[in-house]
Amino acid sequence: MPLVRVLPVLQPLLLAFAAVFSKPQQRHFDNYIQGLIVQDHRRTLTRMSRQVVEGPDASSWDRFVTTSPWELPALSTRWHQLLRVELRRLKPQGVRIAGKQTDFLIFDDTRHPRTGQGLEGAGYHWDPVQQRACWSHSLVLGVYRTGDYSFGYSCDAYVRKKELEPLNAARERENLLREPQARRPVWEFHSKSDLVAARLRAFRPLREGRQAFALFDSWYFNETVVQAAQEANLDWCSTLRQNRNLTLLDLAPETGEVRQEWKVTVGELLQALLPGTLLPEGLPFAAAALTPRWEAFQVQGRTYRAVAYRARISGIGVVQVVVAQEQCGSGAWSPYVPLVTNRVDLTCEEVVRVHQERWAVEVLIRDGKQNLGLTDCQIERLEGTVRHWVLSLLSQGMLTLLRLRADAGEVRTASGREVRSVGRTLGEVREFVKQCALVELIRWTCEQGKQGKTAEEIALCLGLPA
Repeated sequence: MPLVRVLPVLQPLLLAFAAVFSKPQQRHFDNYIQGLIVQDHRRTLTRMSRQVVEGPDASSWDRFVTTSPWELPALSTRWHQLLRVELRRLKPQGVRIAGKQTDFLIFDDTRHPRTGQGLEGAGYHWDPVQQRACWSHSLVLGVYRTGDYSFGYSCDAYVRKKELEPLNAARERENLLREPQARRPVWEFHSKSDLVAARLRAFRPLREGRQAFALFDSWYFNETVVQAAQEANLDWCSTLRQNRNLTLLDLAPETGEVRQEWKVTVGELLQALLPGTLLPEGLPFAAAALTPRWEAFQVQGRTYRAVAYRARISGIGVVQVVVAQEQCGSGAWSPYVPLVTNRVDLTCEEVVRVHQERWAVEVLIRDGKQNLGLTDCQIERLEGTVRHWVLSLLSQGMLTLLRLRADAGEVRTASGREVRSVGRTLGEVREFVKQCALVELIRWTCEQGKQGKTAEEIALCLGLPA
C-alpha cells in the first residue's frame, strides 16, 4: 500500500510525539509507524521505505532506527504521558474486583527467531515448543490493560552474559578509534527478573482511584519481582511451580496466632487434593483452607471449581493459594492450576478472574508478530532492534487508542463523517486504517491528475510498471 501523506486519522496521535523528535526525525517517525500498520508484506526497512511515495531510501530509515540522536526513554515517557491523559479523559470501564475498578500491569517474555549470526544481542534461548535452544533475540514485554483495552507499556532486550561480554568487548575496542561523541555505550547485564522489577518500581498509576494488579507467570514469581510490586503499591497474582515450598497456616481469627502449620510442596498439595475431590472426608489440611469445600463458579462464560488455602512462602510472606480447575466441553476437568496472590481477602472466583487477564499479553504478542512486524526486521545493531520493537509496540498502542476514541465517538474520516466503530480486534482496527490509506491514495491520484500528470507518470511515482 503506497503511502502518500500522513493519514488524518493517525495525525493527532503522531503529533503528540513532536517534542521527542526533530522535524526530519518526525517525518521518519510518521512513515515508520504508518508503514508498520498499513503494509501487508514483511516489514523490513527496505520494503517499508519503498512504499513511501517520494520518501527517503532504506539507508535513511536505517540511520533513524540505529544512530539518529533520539532517546528511547524520552519516547517511552511521552507515550506514558499520552496514555495517562487519554485514559483519564475517556474513562473506559474496568473489571471490578472486590467491588473496585481494577487495572492490570502484565509481564512476559517472547523469543524472536533470527538467521544472521552477526546480530548484536542474539543468542541461544530456550524454545518451549521445539524443546531446544534456538538462535533468537529475547524481549521482555510489559502490557497495561484497562477494561477491554490492552496497550504495549514497555519492552526491554534480555541479553545473556555469554553474548553480552563479547559485545561489550568489541564496542570498547571500536570506541578507542572513535571521537567521544561517536562512542557506543556498553550494555549492562540484567536478568529478566531485574528488568521486570525495574519497570515495576518506575510504574506510576495511569488512572486515579483504581487498584492495579501486577500479573506474571511462575518464572517471574520470586522475591525480587514481588518486592518491586509492593514498593509500587501494586497487588500481584501469579502461578506456582510444583517444586515451590509452602507452609500452610491455621491462623486464629481473633489474634492471628499460628495454631498449626504444614510444610508441603505445591506438588504434594495437589496430590493430596485428588482424593479430597472424590471422597466425602473433605479437604486435606482443612484447618488451613479458606473455603470449607470446593467452590463452583463461572467466569466469563467458563465453568471452574477451586479451593483456597492460606500459606506462607519464604521471602514472600503470607499469601492465598487457589487451586483451580476448568471444566472442558466434554464435562471432564482440566489439570490443577495453582494460583497465588497477596490478596487473602479475595474469593476464589475473583482470583481466577484476575488471573484470566494475564492472557492479554499473549494476545498482544501474537498481534504484534502477525499484524505489526514485531519480529520482521533484523538489524545488526542492538539499539536498532530495540527501537524497532518499541515502535512496533507503539503502533499497537496507537491503534488501541484509536479504537478507544472511536468507541467514545471522537473519530472522523477526512471528509468529517463520524466513525462509530473501527472494530474490536487489532486486525479490524488495522484494516480500517488501511482503508483510510487507500482513500488518501485515491485523493492524491486525483490531485495529480488535475495537475496534468498522465496515468503513466502517476504510476511511476507509485513505483508501478508503466
